[in-house]
Amino acid sequence: MWGKIEIEKWRETPCIMGRVATEEDIKNGIAVFATPSGSEPYDIQLPLCAVQTDEETKQKIPCIAIQIEEADNGIFIGVRYLDGGNGVGTLEDIELYEEPNDEFGL
Repeated sequence: MWGKIEIEKWRETPCIMGRVATEEDIKNGIAVFATPSGSEPYDIQLPLCAVQTDEETKQKIPCIAIQIEEADNGIFIGVRYLDGGNGVGTLEDIELYEEPNDEFGL
C-alpha cells in the first residue's frame, strides 16, 4: 500500500481532503494518521509535492503530501515518500509545492 510513487504520476496519489482522517482511511491508504484528540481539515488542495527536512541529518526528502490537519498543537502533514513508506511532519519541517522542483531529481 505504501509502495513507490512514480513522480510522473504524482497527481494520482490517493489523498484525503475536506474532512479529518479515520483509522479506516489509513487502512485504505488515503491518510497517514488519525488524531483521536481532535483536529480540523486544513483547507488546501491535495495531493501536493513536498520536501521534508530530516530533523537530525538536515537531509531534504522529496515526498507527496496526502493529508493536512490542524490540531491545537499545530498543523500536521501526512506524506508518502517516493521510494515507499510514509511519515508525518509539520509546516516547520515540510515545504509544500504545486509542482515537483529540482529536489525531485527531474
